[in-house]
Order: sequence, then C-alpha cells, then structure tokens
Amino acid sequence: MGVVGRSIMPGLSLLEDYVAAADSASSIPALNRLTADAVHALGFDFFGIVHHVTFGRPAAGYVGLHHYPDEWVAALRDLGRPADPVMRAAERVAAGFRWDRMDSIIALTPRERRHMDSAARHGVGGGFTVPNHVPGEVPGSSSFGLRLGRELPERNLPAAQALGNFAFEAARRLIRAGGPRWIAPVALSERQRDCLLLAAQGKSDGVIAQLLGIRPRTVNEHIEAAKRRYGVATRTQLLVRALLRGEICFADVLDPR
Repeated sequence: MGVVGRSIMPGLSLLEDYVAAADSASSIPALNRLTADAVHALGFDFFGIVHHVTFGRPAAGYVGLHHYPDEWVAALRDLGRPADPVMRAAERVAAGFRWDRMDSIIALTPRERRHMDSAARHGVGGGFTVPNHVPGEVPGSSSFGLRLGRELPERNLPAAQALGNFAFEAARRLIRAGGPRWIAPVALSERQRDCLLLAAQGKSDGVIAQLLGIRPRTVNEHIEAAKRRYGVATRTQLLVRALLRGEICFADVLDPR
C-alpha cells in the first residue's frame, strides 16, 4: 500500500512507505506529490520544505518544495525574504517546534508578529517546523501548517519530525542529481582557512604570520583570495559565509586549541 490512504494510524508504517517512495522519486514534482500525501495523512494541510532563501525565486541548488494557499504564496513572493519568525526560530534550534511556542525560542519583533497575522488572514493558522541544518549550506526547514482554526495533531508530531528530515534530504538528492543546476559549496584552501580561523579568533595579520611561519602580507593575500572566492567585500562578510557553509565552526573560533 502506498502513502495515499494510510491515514487511520499514521506513524512508522507511513514513514516507511514515504521513505521508499521518496527514494525512487525521479523528479521534484513527483516528490512534491508524495510529500503532500504524507503530510495530509499526518493531519496537516500545508507544507513548505525549503532552504532559507528568497521565496518564489528559484535558485540553483536550493530546496523549494511547498503547498500553501495560492494567495499566501503570492504574498510571500512579493515579499521575497519576509520577516518570518518561523525561519528565524528554526535557525536557532535542532528539534522541531510548534509555532505557538516560538516565544520560548525567540522574542518576536512587531514585524514578525504582523507576518504571522498576515498568514492567518490568508488562511494559515498553526503549525510545526523541523529545522534542517546541513554543514556547508544555508539553513533550511520543513514546516507543516494547518488551516486557520484546526487543532495541531499532537500525537503525530514525532512522525512529522522524521518526515521533515526525510523529505528535505530527498529533495536535496534530486537537486544535486540535476547536474548543471547544482552549485557545489565554495571551498577555501587549507592556508586560506587557517588564516581566516586565526583572524576570527581576533589575531592580527602579524600574529597570524608568526604562527604560520609566513609574512603578514601573505596572510592578507590569503584572506583577500578567500573573499574573492566567496564574492564578498569585507572580512566580516567572509567570516559569516565561512561559518554558514561549515568551512569553520563556532567551536574553533570560541574555544581555540
């Protein structure tokens, strides 16, 4: 039996069916249909499985599956990267969370509250979001929404957590297999990474040069080359990009050995 119709006792068997079907999906539209069936079987109405990039404007290599009311999709497309507190909260935790408990993760700004109010006006009520963090990529998440006024299917949240992880990875696999559309993460050379990491720890070019046995001018050249690889103008932007893409990690910066 496939995913469709397995809605009486959704759980492990539904996930097993979904994973098997998703592994054999040959296209993003096919995966989108499979995901919609599974999401509905778990008691949700909508979903968005995405990298956190500009909404509605496809970019090479980025996941962007969704099924939301057309009016809300149009509004999001007009906003580009809206003040979405769900995305911001997803970038701060590892486990799934209910939208009505986001206040325990972040303090919503007035603009973010207006964003949630606008979603409600377009028929989107509560929901549950699963963070998807992959080193070397921009953050992502899998969100499962409900029509306004519907209750969250509490007993199905563990299954939704697993579905969010499986669906995001299945979408990444299909996109990576797309050939020219996939853009591999920018990679720094070993020396560029060494210089950037030491700079992130607050060391001057002179100190970095002493530690690495090179000239201060060479340190600067390595960092400038790294900036060009990422297409950024400042060292701060370079550090943010390198952290985001997993070239260096916070533990290395805050607890150097």
